[in-house]
Amino acid sequence: MGTTKVFKPTTVQKKALNLIKSGAKHILLFGGSRSGKTTVLVMAIVYRALRFPGSRHLICRLRAKDARSSVLRETLLPALTNTVGSAGFTYLAHENMITLFNGSEIWIGGLGDREQADKILGHEYNSIYFNEVSQLSYAAVTTAYSRLAMRVPGCRNLFLYDCNPGSPLHWAYKIFVKKQAFQSGEALPKPELYASMLLNPEDNKDNLPADYISDILDALPEKQKARFRDGLWVKAEGVIYDQFEEDMILDPGELPETFDRFAAGQDFGMNITNVKIGIKDNRIYVLDDCGSYNMTTKTFNEELLQRGWFNWKGEDIDFSIFCDPAGGERIQEITNGMKANNSVDAGIDYIIAKMERRQFFVSSACTGVLSERWDYCRDEDGEIIKVNDHYMDAMRYAIFSDAQLGVIAA
Repeated sequence: MGTTKVFKPTTVQKKALNLIKSGAKHILLFGGSRSGKTTVLVMAIVYRALRFPGSRHLICRLRAKDARSSVLRETLLPALTNTVGSAGFTYLAHENMITLFNGSEIWIGGLGDREQADKILGHEYNSIYFNEVSQLSYAAVTTAYSRLAMRVPGCRNLFLYDCNPGSPLHWAYKIFVKKQAFQSGEALPKPELYASMLLNPEDNKDNLPADYISDILDALPEKQKARFRDGLWVKAEGVIYDQFEEDMILDPGELPETFDRFAAGQDFGMNITNVKIGIKDNRIYVLDDCGSYNMTTKTFNEELLQRGWFNWKGEDIDFSIFCDPAGGERIQEITNGMKANNSVDAGIDYIIAKMERRQFFVSSACTGVLSERWDYCRDEDGEIIKVNDHYMDAMRYAIFSDAQLGVIAA
């Protein structure tokens, strides 16, 4: 196949490509806006697909439409055209899949849609590239791990990731930067398998408009500038629970021995979550959370029961689980499930008031709640950004529904 143009990586992109060739199995490229992260990883996928005939590779993000617009059309299709020519590949739009002349395949998809997820996770791959992982839950990513199982002689299977950095509590920061297991906080048993690299717009300025950094990125508000220009992991603008303080996080041993009562909240969807709370002397304690990805409601409920959800300190307890009212018949599949009060703004205001009064605490065991709290934001129009909010919704269902029953004072 004729080559029409050769990819010429910048100096930093060459270092990133060398990192991909290292012995690490998980490689994260993070940094500012338009720093060349996606280009590097797409070219790595293209190279691997060409180098190993008959191999299969997946590029995915939260929404399939975003994967198609930002990765497929802007980067992948031009890269393939420039590398093997238009005759060297076929794009099957109805399948969201590209076939190369050598029999290799590159699939494009989203993990936030059940039908899409079932489709792309029904295959095995040699490479899985998670684009913009700041939008993906840990459960969604780890569910896809089992699909990196295709065997092609000579091809070392790889997980690739990229993102504009988010909160330092995000699972990607804990794993790749702090080298800690996300849920336990313990040191990774094999940290050498996880490698990361910072790429910023300054490293890619030869491929950017002359005024992009000086007139656009330099003019951003400080926090956005830190994230999108400097590639720093910072708390986002518009954080809803900005009143939450670090000393509100308690070790499990610091929690009360007994509670006046318990409650839980249940959120449905591809990322299904449950958050359990305890109330003691008008104080709210977020005790535990549980989440999964692409799991049926019935199976998830069984998992809750197996985890001893209705048990505290060895004693059986009974409480209601307040469920997303949009759950319909799925509510009946949750033990003690009932419709939650879904007054979003009123529920948020109630929780903020509890934080301001120092009547709100979270167990350090609640990795889901803690990882989402700084990503739970409003946009410039004051609308809640519906990304990484599954535990936040479940927590609000539990707290505000319990309060609206009139059992505790506001």
